[in-house]
Formats: sequence, C-alpha cells, structure tokens
Amino acid sequence: MRAPSIPALVVATAILLCGCAPEEEPPSRSVSAQEGTAKTGTGELRTDLAPLVDRYAALADAESAVWSSGTLAGDDRVPGPSSHWIDAVVVLPPAAYDALRAAHEYTESAQRPSVADALAASVPTGPLVVSDELDSGFGPFEGSTDVYLSDADHTLVITSTFE
Repeated sequence: MRAPSIPALVVATAILLCGCAPEEEPPSRSVSAQEGTAKTGTGELRTDLAPLVDRYAALADAESAVWSSGTLAGDDRVPGPSSHWIDAVVVLPPAAYDALRAAHEYTESAQRPSVADALAASVPTGPLVVSDELDSGFGPFEGSTDVYLSDADHTLVITSTFE
C-alpha cells in the first residue's frame, strides 16, 4: 500500500479543520456593559426631549423621541460607582437627518440595537446603518454610545452607558 503524499495530507487536514471551525458571532459594536450586567429601571417610556437634548447636542432639532433609562445591575459584591444607561428612538426632521447622514461614512449594521425591552417595539424594522466615527463623537460624556440610523424614516436609535 502506498502512503499518501504530503500535499494530499495538507489538503485533507485543511478540509477537516475548516469544517470543524465554530461559527463566530459578529462582534458587538461596543463593549458598553460588563458581562453579567442587566439593564434595570422603572420600565417607564418617556417622550420629553429636553433631557435628551441636554445630553446629546445633535438632537437639538429632534421632532419626537421615546426613551428609557436606568442603571446596570451587576455583581453586588463589587463596590464602585453605578453605571447608567439610556436607550432612545429619536425622529429628526429630514434636513437635520440628512446633515447628520452626510457628515460621516456609514455601513449597514449586521446586528440590531440592544435596547430595553419596553423600547424594543419602537426600533425601526428595516435596515440600519452605523458609523464608529459618529458613535465616538455623539455623547459629550465618558462612556459608550452606539447610534443606529434608519434612512426609511429619519430615525436614530441610541444606546449609551456611562458612570
């Protein structure tokens, strides 16, 4: 019996390894909360714009919003400051949306925003686009913000965590 050639062994090994590789999840847009934390709050959906505009200057022209906020529940054994979160779905007038859209380069998002349960029904169902550049400059505070844009209805979905 003849031994298999080295090229044949290399090809067979590559086929076996490729077939066994686990499928990877797409990476999260930001690491805004530690693993094991959960969003806690009253579950109240708010529609007042002033607190959002105070925190996010880019929303100064917003037409409407629905949002919720609270703290992140983590390990009670770890002392330290509380981390807070805000999730918002905001509608901008077409001109303000178009100006924001034109200011950055965007790619289509492979994942949906992770918002509080009470807000999930308000997130647009169509395609969303994202920009790391927009995320990094959106909030004037220390923390993490992800912004998703829906071209279909001039809507922004914002998820932020901060101390």
